[in-house]
Amino acid sequence: MATASDVKGRVARLLKLPPERLEDDRVLTDLVTESFVLVEMVIELQEELGVRVVQDDLKDVRTVGDLTALFASRSQ
Repeated sequence: MATASDVKGRVARLLKLPPERLEDDRVLTDLVTESFVLVEMVIELQEELGVRVVQDDLKDVRTVGDLTALFASRSQ
């Protein structure tokens, strides 16, 4: 089971960013301007955490907090 903090750490590593830049209210597209990088990150998170999300799950994900909450809730 991964916590939101665990997920945030993985996101920081995958994006090669310091974790302190990943405030919960930070908009993902402000951190990464290329959409394929975001797609790759979601795929990596799915593989690392052993969870599956579908496109519909991601429709309301806009911020770092949204993404970490989604993956933390699915990894339980």
